[in-house]
Amino acid sequence: MRKRLLAMVACLVVQGCAAEPTPAVGSEPPPVPASEPSPTPPDEDVPLSARWKLVPGLPDDHIWERGLYDVSAASPDRAWAAGYKGWEDGVEMTLRHWDGSRWRRLPAGHNGTFAAVDADGPANVWAVGGGAYDEPVALHWDGRSWRRHRSPIKARDVAVDGGRVVLISSSQVVQGYGGRFTRKLVANELRAVSAGAGHTWIAGTRRGQPMVWHGSARGFEQAEMPTVAGGGTLVAVWQNGPSDVWAVGQAGESPLVVRWDGAFWKRVALPPGWRGELTSVTASGPRDVWIASLRPVGTARHVVLLHWDGRTWTRERSPSPGELTRAVVERIPGTSELWLATSIVNGDSESIVFYRRR
Repeated sequence: MRKRLLAMVACLVVQGCAAEPTPAVGSEPPPVPASEPSPTPPDEDVPLSARWKLVPGLPDDHIWERGLYDVSAASPDRAWAAGYKGWEDGVEMTLRHWDGSRWRRLPAGHNGTFAAVDADGPANVWAVGGGAYDEPVALHWDGRSWRRHRSPIKARDVAVDGGRVVLISSSQVVQGYGGRFTRKLVANELRAVSAGAGHTWIAGTRRGQPMVWHGSARGFEQAEMPTVAGGGTLVAVWQNGPSDVWAVGQAGESPLVVRWDGAFWKRVALPPGWRGELTSVTASGPRDVWIASLRPVGTARHVVLLHWDGRTWTRERSPSPGELTRAVVERIPGTSELWLATSIVNGDSESIVFYRRR
């Protein structure tokens, strides 16, 4: 997932944010920047970072039959997380808000599951999902109250771009202004969306190959993607700007990272031997990109985070009280901090654990 255009001021903080030179039309794409070669340690030897701190959640987060699917931050003291609690016919949507000191439960009032949440400011938040009998649910926070809007699709992801919001299901894209939606694209195997500055980027799969669809004022078009031997899929996407977009997923048993530089989509080289199921991507700029992955450490899956500083990749582990089922990493605007929302195995279900990297 993910999500919005970074403010220009954030780019000024990061050294070297000048755009890369654009190749001449018809020229070969420049080589993909690769990490400096280095031996890859076993998973157990990936360092456990002390910068990740457990953040208390809601009082019942430790109870089974509850999980999170997404988290979105608008500032250090404003964030929202979406998911579910309950089992089978008793599943309820859950929504929570970080107020700068603790997580607080918000009244959701719907059966089903929130699949995604996105915010581009403290007064512009959308949460989407599906209620009972596949009933679409789309809620908007305007800084004063939550309002439900009629969505033509049961959305699996959402991206906010000022007064514009983009919702995707597995096969459709709709765009909304003021709660009125129009269909923009019909495709197969759509997984994640990011939007900002009038641009929309959707990641997924087409005919077994990783695919990105780009939307602008001229409409939507398929990107020209590098061919992946054996096929693959993209599951998350993040836009730093119209000329810097990252998408992550899998190519067979191997992790897959691709990047748009304003001229070409290119596969990004990862450290030799690196493995893991990539689940989300976030960034504070082109030289501060974070990717969350689930990797086996011993006999259970834990979170290993991959960081790109513009030149090299580094890895670190976050603490974990148990085996993880999901992990979503989210940058905190105006800081170098991150949220990590995880769901962990609890019996034959799961529970919720939050971390923050300071």
